[in-house]
Amino acid sequence: MKQLITRLFLWYLRSLSQVQLLKNNPVVIGITGSAGKTSTLHAVAATLSDHESIKVSYKANSETGIPLNILGLKPTKFSVKEWLVLLVRAPLQLILNWEKYQTYIVEMAIDSPFPPKNMTYLLEIVQPEIGIFLNARPMHSEPFDALVKESDAAARRQAVITLIAAEKGKLIRQLPATGVAILNSDDPAVVQFEHHTNARVLTVGFAPSATIRVLSVQASLTGTTVHLQYESQQAQMSLPAVALPQHFGLTIAAGVAAGVARNMSFQEACNSLSANFTLPPGRASLIAGKNGSTLLDSSYNASAQAVCDMLELLSQLPATQKIAILGDIRELGAVTQLEHETVAQAAAKVCDIVCLVGPQMKQYALPILAKTEVETQWFETASQAASFIEPQLTANTTVLVKGSQNTLLLEIAVEQLLAEPGIADQVLCRRGDFWDAQRAKLIPRTSSQPQP
Repeated sequence: MKQLITRLFLWYLRSLSQVQLLKNNPVVIGITGSAGKTSTLHAVAATLSDHESIKVSYKANSETGIPLNILGLKPTKFSVKEWLVLLVRAPLQLILNWEKYQTYIVEMAIDSPFPPKNMTYLLEIVQPEIGIFLNARPMHSEPFDALVKESDAAARRQAVITLIAAEKGKLIRQLPATGVAILNSDDPAVVQFEHHTNARVLTVGFAPSATIRVLSVQASLTGTTVHLQYESQQAQMSLPAVALPQHFGLTIAAGVAAGVARNMSFQEACNSLSANFTLPPGRASLIAGKNGSTLLDSSYNASAQAVCDMLELLSQLPATQKIAILGDIRELGAVTQLEHETVAQAAAKVCDIVCLVGPQMKQYALPILAKTEVETQWFETASQAASFIEPQLTANTTVLVKGSQNTLLLEIAVEQLLAEPGIADQVLCRRGDFWDAQRAKLIPRTSSQPQP
């Protein structure tokens, strides 16, 4: 009965949202990948915002989030009562919502090979004409485990990546001949789809063969400069207040590629992105910490590769003391141990102090780091980690904070270390009553001692 009700509810939302879309019949730009979707969403929006009227699926990327976003509805408390209210309000939006836009930019996240959390289902809601495929990594990979027969950890990891790429790649396969596929040329699991689409293909990456090539990404404690090339043209963009790792050049290139796909000139697209680009909180933000320290806040979420990329960035920043607060990377399934061990090995090469948070970091990363000369502590909560770090902050300290969001909420640590606590709601992720209540469950638990 519960499954039947769920199917009816999803059909209801999907049908209403499809009618709503018909009011504008917009060009749909779909963005998928295992990591970087939200950042790319912001990059595409920044590029197109001065060129055409747009609607963006901010904080909405799922089987319920996308149709609600199309209708102009947004859940805040995620309670049964609120869902019932949304159920009643949804048809009213068809009468009341006459928002006009030419292009709908939508993040398309999948958590499973099975509906409704797969790409096949999302493509029943929207049918993009421009598809951006960023990467395929073993994130949210637990539902794919049952389809993998390999027993060796490395072989299972590759098999999972192949399955994830195949599911996400359905976005590219369905593009019309008049559409555009924007693919990461540096990811073999992604770029192969240039042979499985009828659409025009634009590639982005560091390789010389990329249509839009990333020549350099240079980060400092004040911001990041990205240098791109398209055909014989080059452009340099300055992005203040964020320290971006090398791979973020792909996000910027994908945003520019979307502009080119929408008939903007390369230079026009670069200028627009540079002028309008901002990232949501918790994604490589540079924030002033206590005692003159610098906080590199990437606390929103994490994959193993993203953590390693941020650690590599930390190694390049000019700080005499480099600290990382690293939380569990969740929903990895059979590759959980391998991914956490990889992160531990990367942290050992970069950090003076590592604070681990969560049971998976304790089980898999702590034993690796304990064998090194890096000062390492494990904590049950982010609050405990911040309390340990605070007395050690100096003007020459940079603290990286990164981990998965599920039950950890590492923004708690960032908030405790802010030079100006009053700006928390403006600069940190997951704000509002719902998330405040979730954090309140974790912050009081400060009695546990660190475990070396």
